[in-house]
Amino acid sequence: MEEIDYASTKRLKEAFSKVEKRCPGFSQEFIIGLLQRLGVEKEVDLSELSLRLAGFQEGGVHRSSRRPYLSEIEAKAQVLKASLSSIPDKISDRRSFIELIKVIANAIKQVLDAVTQVLDALQHSTQRQALDEQKRSFLHYCRQFSATLKAYFKDNNQQAVYNSANRLVNQANLTLLIIRQFD
Repeated sequence: MEEIDYASTKRLKEAFSKVEKRCPGFSQEFIIGLLQRLGVEKEVDLSELSLRLAGFQEGGVHRSSRRPYLSEIEAKAQVLKASLSSIPDKISDRRSFIELIKVIANAIKQVLDAVTQVLDALQHSTQRQALDEQKRSFLHYCRQFSATLKAYFKDNNQQAVYNSANRLVNQANLTLLIIRQFD
């Protein structure tokens, strides 16, 4: 499309980028919805594709002097999503998958540390409450992801790992969405 109509392609990319900044995960959901509507779910593993797409989501980094933590947490969430998106490429090689799990665990810790810093800096109790609830939800899905990984090494159910990783991507997006509302 870019070779045919560069200007339209550029406008479309800019539009998706703007929407992604306001609503993290939109592009991923849009593409999956489009593929479902086209009826290709029998030919394409949508869970795997959705996970792969998570790594291509733009972080939509904001430069805000009022909220300096925003760009930091967005960068850390992007590292987590990019790490999770490489699961389909690494899952069949046990050694590289275990290394990836370590990277993901570190990325999760980095996101949680950044969220804790934001919580400590927040003045408004309603904002603190909303972010604290989201942090608990994020932790719940992190534990669920960990349990799914343990089960994977017993039953080799890749689909369960993809689904759990997608839920973690969604939680990272929800966390970003909540924090962006504070700005």
